[in-house]
Amino acid sequence: MQLLSINSLNMQFGGLKAINDLGFSVDQGEIRGLIGPNGAGKTTLFNVISGVYKPSKGSITFKGQEIGTLKPHRTTRLGIVRTFQSITLFKNFTVLKNMMVGCHLHSNYSYWGALLNTAKTRNSEKDNERKAREILEFMGLTGYADDLAANLPHGHQRALGVAIAMAAEPELLLLDEPCTGMNTDETEEMVGLINKIRDRGVTIMLIEHDMKVVMGICDKITVINFGTKIAEGTPAEIRKDELVHEAYLGSDFDAA
Repeated sequence: MQLLSINSLNMQFGGLKAINDLGFSVDQGEIRGLIGPNGAGKTTLFNVISGVYKPSKGSITFKGQEIGTLKPHRTTRLGIVRTFQSITLFKNFTVLKNMMVGCHLHSNYSYWGALLNTAKTRNSEKDNERKAREILEFMGLTGYADDLAANLPHGHQRALGVAIAMAAEPELLLLDEPCTGMNTDETEEMVGLINKIRDRGVTIMLIEHDMKVVMGICDKITVINFGTKIAEGTPAEIRKDELVHEAYLGSDFDAA
């Protein structure tokens, strides 16, 4: 079933066209890779899908609903959640407290309830903590619950960022370079987590420069260059595509 559909999408900043007449769709349950050279428009596309930017032209539909004009908090409530290339954590909070922040999107209490510390608020906080600990266990971070986020190894900080995104209960998870800066062992752990998340029923789109990761994990890959789609297909099909090799000068694909 088609989950996300992008049609004739354009995003222009003054005279710069960052996305140019882009169109493709993502099916429910797949892992979709989004690749291209630096400056190709990949992160801009994530920003448009998640509501950070309003497209200059074209449409984006999620579960059949047009979302191109929605603000980020509205797209998140619909089920589109993203991570960022830069690690965004509350570094002086514990791992558990970071998770509790992520759980608040679906909390069932009001501002006044929180201020007055009502029974409903307390019960909701207990539910949030239970949910936070369950996700930490799922992500393999239970043993770090009481540690400061700043003290985690790089790979675990990235895993925590993904865990916080999972707390928002995504149907579509947008991962912006989840393996950047990781060593081989950390990369393998992240790939395992991404597969586990998909097995949990979450559809995933990921931007990633590590071609071994992309080719090994994605069901389908969309390649863009200068904001335009130049190729789309399975990893095997993308490996053979001459336009993709030309855009990457062949090096990344030869290494993969």
